[in-house]
Amino acid sequence: MSSDSKDLSNIPAARTADILRDISLDRRHFMFGTAAIAAGATLGAWTPQAHAAVGGNLEVMAWEGYTLEGETADWRKQNNLTMRAAIMSNQDDVTAKVVGNNAVRLDLAEYSNGYNAIYNELKVLTELDVSKIPNYNKDDIYPPFFQGNMWFWDGKQWAMPWVWGVDTIIVRPDLVSVHVSSYEDLLQPEFEGKLAFVDNPLTTWPQIAKVTGYKDKFPNLTKDELADCFEKLKPYRDQCKVFASSNGDIISLFASGEIAACFCVWAAVPLETIKQGVKTQAIMPKEGAAVWADAWFIPKTAENIESAHAFINEALSPEIQASISRTAVASSVSKKAPALMDQQTRALFDYDNFDSAFAAMKIYGQPPRTSDKYATYDDWLQVWSDFRAGF
Repeated sequence: MSSDSKDLSNIPAARTADILRDISLDRRHFMFGTAAIAAGATLGAWTPQAHAAVGGNLEVMAWEGYTLEGETADWRKQNNLTMRAAIMSNQDDVTAKVVGNNAVRLDLAEYSNGYNAIYNELKVLTELDVSKIPNYNKDDIYPPFFQGNMWFWDGKQWAMPWVWGVDTIIVRPDLVSVHVSSYEDLLQPEFEGKLAFVDNPLTTWPQIAKVTGYKDKFPNLTKDELADCFEKLKPYRDQCKVFASSNGDIISLFASGEIAACFCVWAAVPLETIKQGVKTQAIMPKEGAAVWADAWFIPKTAENIESAHAFINEALSPEIQASISRTAVASSVSKKAPALMDQQTRALFDYDNFDSAFAAMKIYGQPPRTSDKYATYDDWLQVWSDFRAGF
C-alpha cells in the first residue's frame, strides 16, 4: 500500500468520512463531510444585504486555477468590481463557510457534481435569476449542461455548470506492449504489479460500477450489489501496485516508471508527464470515461448577488470558456468557445461530434447519505476501504 494511504479497514463506516478528511486531497478529490452535514442541523439564519447593481466587492471560493481572477480582470475593472478569491482544497472548505451558526459571507462558490443533493438538503443555495445570465441559453450551451438535474430542479436553476472534464485510463506505452481499448485489457499479464488506483470516489466509483456491470444502477446499488461489485473488481486489485492519494502522485509514479497504467485519473496527466520527458496516453475505453463537472452557485450567505450573477454570465462567455479550457486543461459548456481555442485545447474533446462523443459518458451523482433501500455513501466508503486494505 502507498505510504500516502491509510488503512481504514477496522474503522466503523460512520467514521470514515471524518478520517478521510485528513488524507492529502487533490483538485478532483470528492467526499461528503460528515462534520459539515452535522452542522446543517444548526444552520444559522442569514440576512443578505444584496447589492442593487454590479460593482463593489465579490467574495469567491473556487478550486485553484478556477477563480478566473486573470480572465475577468478587464471586465471587473470596467464594472468597478473588486474580488477576493479563496482557494478550496476540497468541497468541505465551501460547506464550512456557508453552513452553521458561524456561516460567513460568500457571494459565489463552486460545487462538484454529486453535491447538489446535500446542498439542497442543507438549504444553502440561492435560486439563480437566469434572466441575468444571458450567456446561459439553449442555443449556446451543450445539451448535457443545459438544465441538467444536478443544477436545475423543481423548475428552478440553483447552480450553473461552467467547466467539465474527464478522468479515464492512462497508460505509459513504453512499459507495455498491450494495446488498451477496454478496462479488460488492464487484466493482461503485462500489467501485473504495474496498475494504480486513485483514491477519488467522484470518478473512480462510477468507473468501478461500469467495469463490473452496474453502470445503469450507479449510484443506487443495494448492499448485495455493492458487495458483488467489489468482488468482481478483485482481479484489478491483483494487478495493482499502489493506491495513490492524488493526481500528482500518479504523475510522479508514471515519471519514475513504477506504474504502466492508472485505472481512472485526470485525462490531462499526459500533458504533465511529458514535462518530465515521459510519454503517457489517455485512453477512452469502450466502457466510457468518467465525467466531472463544476458549477457556480450563490450561497445563502451572499451579499453582492447582482455581481455574482454578472460574474457567472462572464464565466460562460465564449472567450473565458476557451481560456479556462486551456489553462485548466478542461472542456467547455459553451458551443461558441471551441472556435476560439488553440489546436491543442480543442483536441481535448471532439467538439465537432459532441453528441456522439458524449454519448458514452454520464455525469453521475454519489450514493445517498441515508437510505433503507440502497447502499449509502458510508457503505461505499467502508467497502472501498476494505478493498484497499486487502491490497
